[in-house]
Amino acid sequence: MIDFYFFLVGSILASFLGLVIDRFPEQSIIRPASHCDSCQTRLRPLDLIPILSQVLNHFRCRYCKAPYPVWYALFELGLGLLFLAWSWGWFSLGQIILITAGLTLGIYDFHHQEYPLLVWMTFHLILMASSGWNLVMVFFLILGILAHFIDIRMGAGDFLFLASCAIVFSATELLILIQFASATGILSFLLQKKKERLPFVPFLLLAACVIIFGKLLLV
Repeated sequence: MIDFYFFLVGSILASFLGLVIDRFPEQSIIRPASHCDSCQTRLRPLDLIPILSQVLNHFRCRYCKAPYPVWYALFELGLGLLFLAWSWGWFSLGQIILITAGLTLGIYDFHHQEYPLLVWMTFHLILMASSGWNLVMVFFLILGILAHFIDIRMGAGDFLFLASCAIVFSATELLILIQFASATGILSFLLQKKKERLPFVPFLLLAACVIIFGKLLLV
């Protein structure tokens, strides 16, 4: 039963973070209540059950039949499974916070081509409270501040996420993370038919997950 509780908490958190991704900062995340963006109908409690409501309604609004993005359900499922794995002792709290932050920031960056500083700061403070801080983290924070004011060919948000990664990973792991993320990012850009800006945070997250899951397999 406790396992189901962790899964439920993760999926509910993902549902809330999906709301943050959609609304922040243009709209309040409190009001109006959850509603269909197409017909504006207020959603009832039965429409807000993570994963299950979307599956039963075939990923469509129950009222106007407008399609819902599938990523909502995938995000809820992924975070639910992540919290379930945490309850089994597979991951540390710091790793869970980092992956949750990376998923949220990566999806936000992909949809809005922006980096929500307040959202990152919230996750980062929680991560610091749970896992402490170090000088490498401070170094990336300084680079993030500099990148905000000076064009150094890398976004401030990328350095800020690396600052969060520095709390969880060793210096050697960070070097591997940056190299892996850079290689996959360059490869993805080269494979694009139409050359457009690619958000880098998802590649940093991918590299972080590879290291975290790799360490899990080697234990």
